[in-house]
Amino acid sequence: MSENSFAHILSRACNQAQFIEPTYANTFFSYLGQRAGAHSLVDINGDTLSQADMQVQAASFSNPRERERPYQVQNGLAILPVSGTLLHKYGYINPRSGSTGYDGILARIDDAINDPEIKAIMLDIDSPGGEAAGCFDAANRIKQMSQIKPIYALCYDTMCSAAMAIGSACTERWITQSGRAGSVGVVIAHASYEEKLKTDGVKITLIHSGKHKVDGNPYQDLSADVLGKIQANLDKNRDLFAELVASNIGMSKQAVLDTEARVYQGQEAVDIGFANKVVNGFDAIPQLLDIINSTSFKTNQTTGVAMSLKTNEAPAAGSATQAGAQATAPTAEQTAEQATAQTPAQAAAAERERCQSILTAPDAQGKSAMATHLAFNTSMSVDDAVALLKVSPAEQATAEQASVPAQQMADALTTAMASTEQPNLETTGDADELSADQKAEQQLLASFSAATGAK
Repeated sequence: MSENSFAHILSRACNQAQFIEPTYANTFFSYLGQRAGAHSLVDINGDTLSQADMQVQAASFSNPRERERPYQVQNGLAILPVSGTLLHKYGYINPRSGSTGYDGILARIDDAINDPEIKAIMLDIDSPGGEAAGCFDAANRIKQMSQIKPIYALCYDTMCSAAMAIGSACTERWITQSGRAGSVGVVIAHASYEEKLKTDGVKITLIHSGKHKVDGNPYQDLSADVLGKIQANLDKNRDLFAELVASNIGMSKQAVLDTEARVYQGQEAVDIGFANKVVNGFDAIPQLLDIINSTSFKTNQTTGVAMSLKTNEAPAAGSATQAGAQATAPTAEQTAEQATAQTPAQAAAAERERCQSILTAPDAQGKSAMATHLAFNTSMSVDDAVALLKVSPAEQATAEQASVPAQQMADALTTAMASTEQPNLETTGDADELSADQKAEQQLLASFSAATGAK
């Protein structure tokens, strides 16, 4: 708000009759008072609000109107249209004049990611592609954001070339029976006006410095050398394009290259791997709403499956191996099932390793009682325990004080070991004959005795 506008509002608000509800009057005049530099405000009850009180009061106002979003929302699903030619740095949030900007797609997805009412995002794609510039970066960014909230691509009815790159970055790709997907290739059009200029009697002279400065200019036919360089550049970009799509959807790069930029319809796109399933365009949103409002989906969203953009970078074009590893990584549910399925011996080994790591951490030096407590009296992870030890003061315990935690730890260790299956440690024999588990067991017991004095 400009100073002139504010002065005008202030002149109309002060020393003039107002029809304002008392509570809102406090908020309204608190804001005006802050802008005007007032030190205090006396309300209708005679109470004096300080500058700090005025700031709190002004900040308490919330707009009762539902905020406007740059996308349609249905029961937690954000629906974002992606249509027409895809352009780099288009400058518009939504599709406009037959085009959609990569910047607009990313801005809307980012808004939906940060909207607490949104559970999932659907890109309603109907695009033949567009500019290569900005396409790969946009696809990589969408791949990153799909780790925060699932992003579904609906091919309704064209998802080709650059639009295929965008769709490949999504969590899943759905296609209608008449939908067309693919065209993973690159094209350049060169127009030569050389013959027309001759006919018109026009001669254009390009004065330049640098052998390749005017390669591909429209006033001359392409030479074989320049044509070869353009073709090599196209092949390079097609290779990057194929690797991006392959890494995103879990295909091999060669399989994508073997399509030779072909376009696939409906079930064909599913068969080749460019789409996950065929849906009726009218049923796509209800089907997705059933998924995101199901119990299993809610569980997935609350068990840490969603990851932070800051710590999980999506693979750039050229990271097919990385993406393959990600595709086979266990889910949160699988990890939990594996943990539950541990045998008693495996659980005991894991607990021994945790205790040993805490007791022998560099930050446990001089803090043996604290380290022993964290190792045997808590289920705290190694990282959390070490972080706590790092900020804990060194101990100066008396012998009497030390005997109490020592006995507690001894009791705790006895209880813990009695509740799990223990390795069969021989009482005699050479140390070199012990198994790795047996050596770890002895080392843990030695550390426990050294830390607590317990035998």
